[in-house]
Amino acid sequence: MPATLHLLLDEGSFPLRVLTVLDDEVLERPLSWVHSSDLLDPTPWLEPGTLLLTNGAQFSADPDAADAVAYCRRLRAHGVAGLGFATEIIHDRVPEALVRAGEETGLPVVEIARRAPFIGIIRFVADIIATDRAARFSWLLDAQRAVARAAVRDDGLREILHTLSRLLGAWVDLYDAVGGRLSLPGLRAAPDDIEAEVGREVRRLLERRTAASLVVPAAGGALLQTIGQSSRLRGVLAVGGSQPLDPAGRDLVATVVALASIALEQQRNVQSSLRAVRAGVLEVLLAGSDDTARRTADAALGGLPEAPYVVGVIRDAADSSGLLDELDLVSSDPRRMFSAERGADVVVLLSETAEGPLAALAERRGLSVGTARHDEGEAVAVALDRAAHAAREAPPGTVRAYAELAGRGLVEMLRDRGGEVLARTLLQPLEALPPAERRRLRESARVWLEANGAGDPAARALGIHRHTLKARLAHLEQLLGLDLSTFAARAELWAALELEP
Repeated sequence: MPATLHLLLDEGSFPLRVLTVLDDEVLERPLSWVHSSDLLDPTPWLEPGTLLLTNGAQFSADPDAADAVAYCRRLRAHGVAGLGFATEIIHDRVPEALVRAGEETGLPVVEIARRAPFIGIIRFVADIIATDRAARFSWLLDAQRAVARAAVRDDGLREILHTLSRLLGAWVDLYDAVGGRLSLPGLRAAPDDIEAEVGREVRRLLERRTAASLVVPAAGGALLQTIGQSSRLRGVLAVGGSQPLDPAGRDLVATVVALASIALEQQRNVQSSLRAVRAGVLEVLLAGSDDTARRTADAALGGLPEAPYVVGVIRDAADSSGLLDELDLVSSDPRRMFSAERGADVVVLLSETAEGPLAALAERRGLSVGTARHDEGEAVAVALDRAAHAAREAPPGTVRAYAELAGRGLVEMLRDRGGEVLARTLLQPLEALPPAERRRLRESARVWLEANGAGDPAARALGIHRHTLKARLAHLEQLLGLDLSTFAARAELWAALELEP
């Protein structure tokens, strides 16, 4: 428990009387020390949070109001916690001008009566500060043991950060080497209203390219600390709460940063080897040897998602800075999410409950992601091809499902990819005809194609002789340069008529 004015005033052995209005915030403000001085400007010898004691030798019995205000204003601006004024030594009472100045400037003024010795007050506060420091030191030792125990668990880095958040009652965020916030499921993150400010300061800190720490006042005094050596920064740890961290809290963060640096280096070495194993497992899966792939994954990785699962392709992401590290953190359970590099892409296999984190990752990093469902008994390679196709159709920052594309049909896909332009090019020769003739040829072609190329049913539907229909089709062939006796030409004409605006 820190020393406060509240504790001092409650101590019955000191003859203290409050002369200014004190609210709860002022009463509970921690005192850093107690110092006595009769100088008009003692601030060069004071630190913020000090309780200043004086016998008033610097003041006359009736000091000038302006001088009293200037004195109190200097103390308040320096962060002095309060002024204890001893009476019955030089002054019989605290000058009224000084009391009014304390009220005006927000500086607490307390009378110390009956020639009470300053040393008693100083010793009382010093004992509380010493006791509090000893308690915080004991807490710090216990907290350091707790994070050390967390570091040796299976998922050491995640456990360290969870333990830190719990011990400090604070939010904790981890950023990669380029300032991207990593997604750590289950970890309390910075509130949305301050995350943007924290992110900006993180990127500024990383731009210095040297190990450093920074306090962000605009984010409630959040502490930012780089991870790694100056020559190779691995990221930034950000910690914050309702109050700025005290020295013990900052020491605990420093301990966590040291352990996190070691954990990240160890994890990088292990993950580098495991990534090669995962890439091999993926290739075995794609080759159709599902049983072999699962036995290998069970032994080396901890398993794979069970079918039905989702195959995802993160396009052109294998070289994305920090992405593989983040996937390693997010996919700590390979039975929920398995990831592997394949060429320039990253392939993920996800249980259906893991699709949410993938979508959040895509949005935050601006990634193009495609997904396709894989059911038991189906070839994984087929689902991968579908997911890769969906990824090519996905705008940056989005996840596109193959089922969504397939449900729209080929014509709609062709329309999205510029098919209308090709359709107009193919049918352009018809524009030279009179409008009535142009409509007759288009209608005849549509009805004939809908009749599967059979002349008699199409002619009856059009109300014309079959020889008339045959002549129209021959004219159409000549204009468009198509041989409508072939299926390919008929399919091309049908597609052009469907796509034509």
